[in-house]
Amino acid sequence: MHTPSGFRTIDAPPGAAGDVLHGTVKWAPVKSVWFVSMASLALVGGFLTFSWAAAGVFAAVTALVLLCGHSLGSHRKLIHNSFDCPKWLEYLLVYLGVQVGLCGPLGLLRQHDLRDHAQRQRDCHPYLRHGRSFLGDGWWQLHCELVLDAPPQIEVAPALADDRFYRLLERTWMLQQVPPAALLYLAGGWPFVIWGVCARITAGVTGHWLIGYFAHNHGGMHNTIVGAAVQGRNIGWTSLLTMGESWHNNHHAYPASARLGLYPGEWDPGWWLLTLLRKLGLVSRITLPADLPPRPERQALDAAARLPAMQAAPSSSWPAALHALRAILARRQAVTLRAPCVNLAPRRLAALCGTGVTVQHVPGLGRLELAVGETVVRGMLGVLLGMATRGRAAALAALALMPLALAVETVRARVETTA
Repeated sequence: MHTPSGFRTIDAPPGAAGDVLHGTVKWAPVKSVWFVSMASLALVGGFLTFSWAAAGVFAAVTALVLLCGHSLGSHRKLIHNSFDCPKWLEYLLVYLGVQVGLCGPLGLLRQHDLRDHAQRQRDCHPYLRHGRSFLGDGWWQLHCELVLDAPPQIEVAPALADDRFYRLLERTWMLQQVPPAALLYLAGGWPFVIWGVCARITAGVTGHWLIGYFAHNHGGMHNTIVGAAVQGRNIGWTSLLTMGESWHNNHHAYPASARLGLYPGEWDPGWWLLTLLRKLGLVSRITLPADLPPRPERQALDAAARLPAMQAAPSSSWPAALHALRAILARRQAVTLRAPCVNLAPRRLAALCGTGVTVQHVPGLGRLELAVGETVVRGMLGVLLGMATRGRAAALAALALMPLALAVETVRARVETTA
């Protein structure tokens, strides 16, 4: 078993570490003003300064901090220590995690461990389990803090608590937005700052709450944790947007696993990047479910959960994709989209594709695949080609995006088949 970096309470009996049920939710001025300021600047300034270049900056930097920072740096490394890497890389990843704009690294670690401990008890305060209405929980999570009457003792490991770099980030986490803001200003003026900093923080903080709310209230489940106050849920259609973090039921089942998308068809960009870094020699000792001790309280709910399948299907080739696109434009062959439907529900897939595409739900299918006659194209290429059936303009857009999709699929297939 690999010991995580922070305070862990997986084996603690209910009530052994303080009271997580009774407390008062109070308005948190700093937290609230920070979010309202960023959101106001993003909404007003974003409207006044919009350009496609600024929107591109927003998309790029948001993806960077969510993938490298929040998913790999803050969650999989700092909190769960699910892989080893050089200290400079750890610092870089955690620094990018601070750029999400939630709080400092040590504060995030304490919040995560308190919430995890509380959710494993038989009951806990609604604040800790996202137990209010949608709008009520939004107010609590974005503007308030919970003050427990008798809080458990959450202790960060000395190696982290005494680390000078992490202590610096903890004291100055808001000021850490200044360096990227300065660089963005030099690159594109105030539009780049508004979209690359304010809009990014607003999206990151809001998205963090939204996933927290839905991943504890709505979604699919492979496993259940007996006796826990709340169950994690899988929100498949947001897996790319969240870099794999929305496979929250998987995470509740195997908290210290570096891989979150464990079953066929579950997209996990964080895992793809992690295994690529391992192939480059920058990451080692990656923790997977097989490395963790048995948890008697975990009970499988379906056949997939009894034996996680973690092998990728072969990637599609460029000639096959072009052949399928030509057949689609000629409209001479039937087009069928087969999917395990863990990432996108059939109705969402049907909405993306044209009316000439037959969408089939195939449980247990390793990867989404689109069949045009005898030609089969898998993964993101299949989604693009399904969209191409909408018409010439959609087909041209699909053709333009196919090289990027093919590159992603090729890298994914190579890193996952050697994982």
